[in-house]
Amino acid sequence: MRSLQATLFVLVMLVLSTQSFRHVYVKWVQPTGSVLDEFRERVDEDIAASNSLDELKAMYARARAGRKDFEKDKPLRDVDLAKRTNREVYRSEQELREAIVRVEGQERDLTRLWFYWLCGLLSVVLGLLAYARVNPWVGMVGLITGFVEMAVWTSPLWRSYGPQGSFDRLLTLKLVLSFASMGLLLGLWLYGQRRSACGPIPPRDPVDPPPTPPALP
Repeated sequence: MRSLQATLFVLVMLVLSTQSFRHVYVKWVQPTGSVLDEFRERVDEDIAASNSLDELKAMYARARAGRKDFEKDKPLRDVDLAKRTNREVYRSEQELREAIVRVEGQERDLTRLWFYWLCGLLSVVLGLLAYARVNPWVGMVGLITGFVEMAVWTSPLWRSYGPQGSFDRLLTLKLVLSFASMGLLLGLWLYGQRRSACGPIPPRDPVDPPPTPPALP
């Protein structure tokens, strides 16, 4: 049992620590600029600078209205030519639509991350209870399940072009939960080591019953 616990501690701590280094790199160290940034379209800059889904929605509404104004009173041949040549009025609307879909996916990832990490935490708590009150092997199953769930759902992200506000929020949450998982794992390991060093609690000496008073004549 001790060998299994030590092996699992090393493996899970290795995964969480390497993931945390990756999160730190992407958030604070990774270069995000390019010499081509000065040639980007205005809509690309607006998308990258957006911080919320509402901002993207407002930009998409303006782009959609601009596209409808462009198509007004134009023959189908000109409209079809503009679509095939990827005119700015169509390109802007399409890029904003894709950005909205990407942000909605990241918002759903935030919800999934919280849900599955809390499920992992619940599994750890139930595993500790089972380890102490039911059976150590049953408890180990709960502990392994919980920490593996935490490690999987705090896996690294890869930065890409597009809206950065929701991406940064997801990255920050993954970094915080990775540190929280490592702290919980390290705390449980140190607590177990301390209990093992102290050894089992010796049984108390039986207390002699008080002497029976002499019977009255």
